[in-house]
Amino acid sequence: MPLPSFAHCLLAALGGNSSLVAFPSQANYSSVVHPYNLDIPVIPAAVTFPHTATQVAALVKCAVKSGYKVQAKSGGHSASNYGSSTGELSIDLQNLQHFSIDQSTFVAKFGPGHRLRGVDELLYNAGQRFIPHGVSGDVGLGGHATVGGAGYGWRQYGLMIDHLREVEVVLADSTIVRASASRNSDLFFAIRGAGASFGIVTEFVFNTLPAPPQTVNFSFIWTTADAPARAAIFKAWQATTANSSIPPTLQTLLGIAQDAVFMGGAYFGTLDEFNALGLASLFPAAQQSGAQVYTDFLALSQLWSGQLGGTGRDDPGYYYIKPLVFRPPTRIPDRVVDQIFDYLATADSGGAAWHLEIQAAGGANAAVPSSATAFPHRDASFVWLSNAAANGTVTETATSFLDNLHALAKSGHPNQFYGEYAGFNDAREDPDQARHHYWASNLDRLGRVKAAYDPRDVFHNAQGVLPSRC
Repeated sequence: MPLPSFAHCLLAALGGNSSLVAFPSQANYSSVVHPYNLDIPVIPAAVTFPHTATQVAALVKCAVKSGYKVQAKSGGHSASNYGSSTGELSIDLQNLQHFSIDQSTFVAKFGPGHRLRGVDELLYNAGQRFIPHGVSGDVGLGGHATVGGAGYGWRQYGLMIDHLREVEVVLADSTIVRASASRNSDLFFAIRGAGASFGIVTEFVFNTLPAPPQTVNFSFIWTTADAPARAAIFKAWQATTANSSIPPTLQTLLGIAQDAVFMGGAYFGTLDEFNALGLASLFPAAQQSGAQVYTDFLALSQLWSGQLGGTGRDDPGYYYIKPLVFRPPTRIPDRVVDQIFDYLATADSGGAAWHLEIQAAGGANAAVPSSATAFPHRDASFVWLSNAAANGTVTETATSFLDNLHALAKSGHPNQFYGEYAGFNDAREDPDQARHHYWASNLDRLGRVKAAYDPRDVFHNAQGVLPSRC
């Protein structure tokens, strides 16, 4: 139970509105917390629902005064349930949904409580503008825009954080500051890829882009459980990530399930230009394929969001999720690819339904120096996400299934560095290893910035950046 003084402080910070704070003693507390990964039970010290940056700052002050750590929550899709960890104050940002756009510059301001679907709608309806981001429309802006933001526009337009112009941030000392390339630039660096460890962003300011006038949405489906056939598809796809003739206007995502392989993606251009690439000729013949031109980018973004919703990964469930980032020196040798698909065909998954999502990188992402933002993986060839979902508790067999899969995938280059995307965290990974994999060469600098802005680690999660001690 929270201390009475802490509870009273939270209530006062929210203007005495008891509907904006919940405590573990309440009968409906689990529904208020609503964790994403049901395999990781969490009981925050309290959950709060502020409406303003001033209220957020007052809540942080309450937590510090009473000795509680703080986590912000936006959409709540953390695989480790970060944002609502046990014993910490959860500040749910769903009510911070302000929006404005300057019609002369098309610079847009957003509160962190928006979901990406809403961001798309607001921008498109305000002059057919957009910001590149991930494919799930249900993900919250607050987390996505502080961890990276890779999606179907990654190769052509870069990450979401690459279009971030300025932020308003509540710091650990409960002050509210602005950060940009020219003001609090070290904090701005940290927010773009490791934001949860440094403060609570209460406003994002983005440079927006004209929505693509024409986009080809394409798909190829191979319905087969045959390991050699599936391996051949992956080999062909991996080869496209190293093919210099593939332009950044082409984005592909490979999905692998028990009995099918799916390749979907976008081509930002005309259908004739897409067809001229001869993409189908680079792969074994697919049982199904299609390509459709969209001139309404909002309709296309909604389609992509719906496709991910069909996988079930948008909804709360019992998950084990593991990320992996491959670079040119760690592309998977053909012999290891064969071993991977033999393993997938024969290994025991512990009854869990599994699927892999593998997204091509390069292009605009590679044009940004790794030291420009906290997100370091600018040399990525592709990002691999493994997901195992169970009907109940995820078994040790299921976790071993994914652990061994990743070990096998890395076995071709055992002495090379493999990064991880912090937006899809492996809750079971050793925290020190996770930090190294998430932020790589930027981790030392992040530790120094953390020491300057949050030396007591107020904004804490188990795998977050720690303040340097030197």
